[in-house]
Amino acid sequence: MKLVKSVRIGGGMGYWGDDIAAPLRLVRDGNLDYLVMDYLAEVTMSILQKQRRRDPNAGYATDIVDVIRSVLPDAVEKGVKIVCNAGGVNPLGCAEAVARVADELGLRDRVKIAAITGDDLLGRIEELQAAGVTLDNTETGQSLEEIGGELASANAYIGAEPVVTALESGATIVIAGRVADPSMTLGALRFEHGWHADDWDRLAAGIVAGHLIECGAHSTGGNHQAGWERVPAMEDIGFPIVEVNASGRIVFGKVPGSGGLVDRETTIEQLLYEIGDPTAYLTPDVSCDWTSFTVTDLGDDQVEIVGCTGSPPPETLKVSAAYRDGYSATSMFLYSAPNAPGRAKKALDVISHRVNRLCLDLEPIHSDLIGMGAVHGPRTPKTYEGEPNEVVLRVGFRSRNRADVSRAVAELSTVFHGPPGKTNLVSGRARVSETLGYWPTVVPRNLVKTDVVTI
Repeated sequence: MKLVKSVRIGGGMGYWGDDIAAPLRLVRDGNLDYLVMDYLAEVTMSILQKQRRRDPNAGYATDIVDVIRSVLPDAVEKGVKIVCNAGGVNPLGCAEAVARVADELGLRDRVKIAAITGDDLLGRIEELQAAGVTLDNTETGQSLEEIGGELASANAYIGAEPVVTALESGATIVIAGRVADPSMTLGALRFEHGWHADDWDRLAAGIVAGHLIECGAHSTGGNHQAGWERVPAMEDIGFPIVEVNASGRIVFGKVPGSGGLVDRETTIEQLLYEIGDPTAYLTPDVSCDWTSFTVTDLGDDQVEIVGCTGSPPPETLKVSAAYRDGYSATSMFLYSAPNAPGRAKKALDVISHRVNRLCLDLEPIHSDLIGMGAVHGPRTPKTYEGEPNEVVLRVGFRSRNRADVSRAVAELSTVFHGPPGKTNLVSGRARVSETLGYWPTVVPRNLVKTDVVTI
């Protein structure tokens, strides 16, 4: 491990499908040591698992291929290392795809690619249950048996240790599966600064730094709830950069010369995003006390964070799992005319009557009038006066039986019998798709074994 004064890490991706141009701009203009990219969310893992069931070579975030093709020449020239969790449920396949890109660019001999595996538990469910792991739902207390016992995906959130191992092996590109979002940044910092796995306060600082950049431009003004109107040049928003020294001092900023905004407010908004208990933000690496540190605006789109404290992590790892929960279909229709809400409600009456008379095995029809408080519910005061002159009717069907959903969808054509004042289908023809239910659970960390494979 080499010891350096500070490490600059750019957050180039906040989710699968984020701005594909952002990573290159970070590498070219950010004076980075590392480019970290977070591709995964709970629903993403389920989608990737479905893709791999259809094609064993799939199961990773395919955007990574174009990103690597774009950034690799500059990254190699500037010595920027890349860490990402684009591997999804197929890190080895993803690493091999990245290696092919390096071959195409004539750079294969100048990079070393490592894949991190072991987070995917789907093939180990029976083994884990035999070891006494219940895999009960941590939110509802339900057992797997209550949903039929079959999961469609199950991935443990693993920590920074395998990232450190990969970098120690000389890897310049690290492709992981479900490494926890901030743990990728922590892994780079642990390797560069020589932080030990029980250096809790510095580990907490690494998690804070990772949390600041894990959502891409959300933290640089793109998700600024308190003052989005004053975010300059949002169309040219810059992606985030953290500079972290060996003691854990963080300076948070963005790509020089870019749009967006980094100040105390935008920073705190991101810090509060998805953390749960602020006194004990649990990660695979460390439990962080979010109330311990101070946030100081330095001006010029830079913010300082110091004083992070941490304590040992829990003995279990979070598992993001999903199960097959039947089928669904949704369609939307726009009504734009006098008494648009009345027309939409009448159309819903017609659809409901036609569907109900078929005696299908459906859950109650789900419906919304978008533009009439559908998002906030009936208890929220309206923000408009009078009735709107346009409204969207959204209708959804769900069932364990795909054929029943398909039959219900056919009845949506009845909206064309009246009342008048509608446009065509807003969302296109309704398509029946498999519905996946989220199943959060935990597993003892000692039962999750990771591996680092060099490609």
